[in-house]
Amino acid sequence: MVYFWLLATALIMEKLTIPTSTAFLTDHYELTMLDALVQSGNVDSRAVFEVFVRELPLGVPFGVFAGSGTLAESIDKFSFTEDQLHFLSSKNLVSDNTVRWLSGYSFRGDILAYREGELYFPNSPVMTIEGGLGEVLVLETLILSILNHASSIATAGARIAQAANGKLVMEAGSRRIHPESAVHAARAAYLGGIDATSNLAAGLRWGIPTIGTASHAFTLAYSSESEAFNAQQEFIGSDSIFLVDTYDVVKGIQNAVEATDGKLKGIRLDSGDLEAGAEIARGLLDELGAKDAQIMVSGDLDEYRIQELCAAPIDAFESGHRLVTGSGAPSAGFVYKLVEIEDNFMAKGQMRAVAKSSKGKESVGGKKHAKRLLSNEAFAVEEILTSGPSAFDVPLKQNERQLQAPLCICGDFIDDWELNMARDHLQERIEEIPKDIRLRKDGPPAIPTKNLQAKEAT
Repeated sequence: MVYFWLLATALIMEKLTIPTSTAFLTDHYELTMLDALVQSGNVDSRAVFEVFVRELPLGVPFGVFAGSGTLAESIDKFSFTEDQLHFLSSKNLVSDNTVRWLSGYSFRGDILAYREGELYFPNSPVMTIEGGLGEVLVLETLILSILNHASSIATAGARIAQAANGKLVMEAGSRRIHPESAVHAARAAYLGGIDATSNLAAGLRWGIPTIGTASHAFTLAYSSESEAFNAQQEFIGSDSIFLVDTYDVVKGIQNAVEATDGKLKGIRLDSGDLEAGAEIARGLLDELGAKDAQIMVSGDLDEYRIQELCAAPIDAFESGHRLVTGSGAPSAGFVYKLVEIEDNFMAKGQMRAVAKSSKGKESVGGKKHAKRLLSNEAFAVEEILTSGPSAFDVPLKQNERQLQAPLCICGDFIDDWELNMARDHLQERIEEIPKDIRLRKDGPPAIPTKNLQAKEAT
């Protein structure tokens, strides 16, 4: 009886400590700015914010937009609990008026965005958020943290998949980052073109294929490698991958073939000279009659290392911490900037374009309509951004395609774009970039971005 009471208490405490609200996944100054807006009477002024990057990290030729598919749930949970409101009051972070304003918070604005899986370039308005100034301002940190993380990994995933050139790639970086980040990293990597993940939660949430091999610890737990492989064959099955480099690779391959009568699915190499190891392994497997056995390699693999390895007799790659940390760019570099504000000195409802002019961080004001110009051969030529009151009325010209679509209207998210659709969309759009520059780094964007006023675009 005592045990069940302790268990029930533990479950209640766990429920109390697991955050169900995303409202505090934010920065201190978001709420102190909001407080000033509430007290000055400007909190409900109509406002438009845009998300974009000033430059692509590491000089890569394109970015892959990701994260918007999971945003609806996070924004839906962006409401303030009694504990959170009490914290703000007790710390005197905001006024009582702002606490009352926050107690009724619910996003009721509009969001226009690039589709998940779309390519983007410097200044591409990948997301446009419109609503009351306060309700849109306080979402900044949440939106940026989701988009920056997902887009960096989707971009890395796309480049790694390109480098693999059709060979299987498995994402296996869960132990390198926070558990919840790992789940979302697996989603972004799959969107980017990675074939499968080791993360079971991602498989459960989104139906991503999950696979796994075996560890050195499994082998070391037995008195011999032969005993370990016999156990793997008996209890996991020959349709698994045998890790053969715990001791000696040649002996490991021999033991794996012997344990499975040559019917093993494959082996994994995790150390040493992977090219030479793969050559030796292929020859030995064929000699021992295991010609159908595949060779997987792992160990700090990014797109450049995988590209180097592709000529070797390797069938599959496992990419871990390099992939889930964006292959050197753990953030996409998105910023969240006010571009239009309702002007109290103009006719009601009229908006005034605003922009930063500080050196090195200049921006272009006004809500922007985005389209991409393609060549007759369907390669991207330029990103065209049009601003001004009639920007969204300018018709598409020949070889231009629309980039933005409604994601949320009056607080209601449009659920018409699931993960596999985003993945397929990327595979179509990446063909707009010439293959010989897709893995480039330290260079300019694949295409330039042109800013126009609506009258110039007609």
